[in-house]
Order: sequence, then C-alpha cells, then structure tokens
Amino acid sequence: MSQPGDVGIVYLVGAGPGDPGLLTVRGRDLLNGCDAIATDALANPAIVAVARLANPGVELHDVGKRAGRSESPTTGDI
Repeated sequence: MSQPGDVGIVYLVGAGPGDPGLLTVRGRDLLNGCDAIATDALANPAIVAVARLANPGVELHDVGKRAGRSESPTTGDI
C-alpha cells in the first residue's frame, strides 16, 4: 500500500458505454491491481463491484459533481 508522499501512477480507464463485458482486458487488470478507484455516478456499479471482488482492499472515492451539492472532493481528500 502507498504511503503519504509516495509518487504514484494514475491510469484513466474508460468504460465506454458502461457495459462490463466491453471493458478491455488492460482496463480490468489495472482496476484489479490498483490501490484506489476514483469514480462518479456515471460509472457502472457492476464494473466497480468486479474490481472490489478481485481487490477487496481497494479504496473507493466518489469524485463526481452533482447539482445541489455545495462541495466536491479535492485532491487532498483523495
């Protein structure tokens, strides 16, 4: 697990139209091996659930903006 101050790598994994069956093998592998997933309401929950099954210790961060919510997470929150 990463420590504060460690330098890391960020990968952006697009889910296309959201169908878990269309996620690329590379995208699946990255999600299964990552320390944290930043997601929003547009992400298919099934894709996130599959990643959590393969990697139960993964941190999930909701970073989406929504109408009526006064604050959105900042980089420091993640």
